[in-house]
Amino acid sequence: MAHKAECEEALDRLFEYIDNELPDDELVRIGEHLKTCPPCEAEHRINEKIKRMVHGAGGEVAPGDLRTKVLATIREARTAE
Repeated sequence: MAHKAECEEALDRLFEYIDNELPDDELVRIGEHLKTCPPCEAEHRINEKIKRMVHGAGGEVAPGDLRTKVLATIREARTAE
């Protein structure tokens, strides 16, 4: 079973993972975690589906500050659980 810290890191870095914006070693490490952690893999699949839907709806890129705000909101929600 995965450690809570590994799950938190994987979920915090999920958008960067999906967008292939992490260094290779981190991509591999998070990918390995997703293979062994069904809850995190489910979150990964959901976020990939959302990304495809947004891309299919026009593919516009959100401003950088919006992405930062969204990620901060997600982190806050997770720490409140």
